[in-house]
Amino acid sequence: MLRLNHVTFACDDPQRLSEFWAELLEYRSERRGDDWFAHGDGPELRFDKLPRSPTIELPIHLDVNVPDRAAEVERLLGLGARLVATRTQEIGQLREQWTVMRDPEGNGFCIQGPDPRRPHPYFGNVTFSSAEPRRLGAFWSEALDWPEQIAPDDFMQMLWDAGLDRAEYEAYYAALNPDGSRPRLLFQRREKSRPESYPLHLDCRAEDRRAEIDRLTALGAMVVETKTADDRTWTVMRDPEGNPFCVE
Repeated sequence: MLRLNHVTFACDDPQRLSEFWAELLEYRSERRGDDWFAHGDGPELRFDKLPRSPTIELPIHLDVNVPDRAAEVERLLGLGARLVATRTQEIGQLREQWTVMRDPEGNGFCIQGPDPRRPHPYFGNVTFSSAEPRRLGAFWSEALDWPEQIAPDDFMQMLWDAGLDRAEYEAYYAALNPDGSRPRLLFQRREKSRPESYPLHLDCRAEDRRAEIDRLTALGAMVVETKTADDRTWTVMRDPEGNPFCVE
C-alpha cells in the first residue's frame, strides 16, 4: 500500500525555505545530500532546487492550524512571509477564519485559527483545488487507504437548517489517515491555474512500486516517467486531475 513520505517544494533556495517552514511548524531543518528537509510532529517537508512554473494561485497548498491566528500572522511576517488576506466564513453556528499568506518564495498557505486543540502550530491539511472534489478525493482515499472523513449528521443538519445549498455537499471532500494523525487531504471545488511544473507535490513510498503503479493507473492515474539516481528509483505520476506525485 502507498504511504505519504514527503511534501516536496520546488524552490530556488532550499535552505532558506526549509528554515522558514521549520520555524513555522516548530520542526527541525537539516540538509541530506543536495536537499533540505524540515521534520517534526507530522510528515516531512522536502525542499529541492527544481524548476517550477510561475503561478500565484496554487493547485496544492498547505493549511496550518494555530491557537492564536493574529499572533501567528505577526510572527510569520517577521520571518519573511507576506500577507494576502484574512477571510471569514459563517454559516449557522459555524464560524471559520483564516489568513492567506505567502512564504519567502511566493508559495501560498493558510493560517487557520484559533484552534485550541494543540498549544502550537500544526500541519492541518494538504489542500487540493479541484474541479470535482469528491471524485478526486475518492481517488486519493483509495490510493493511500485513507477513508473519507464524514461530517457528523447533526453538523450537516445545522448547515442545511441554516440554508446551505445541498449542492455544496459536492464541493468538499476530506480524507484522514486511519490513525487520526494530521494532515488531512482536503479537496475543495475551486479551480486554479495548472502549471506545467508544480511548486508543491506529494512523494509516496510503496513496498512494491511496480504493483502500486498498476493499481494507481487502474484507479485513473497516469504514468509520466520513471527516474533513477544512485540507489533510488521512482515513478512520476499524475492523478485524475493532473496533479503530479511520485512513487518510490
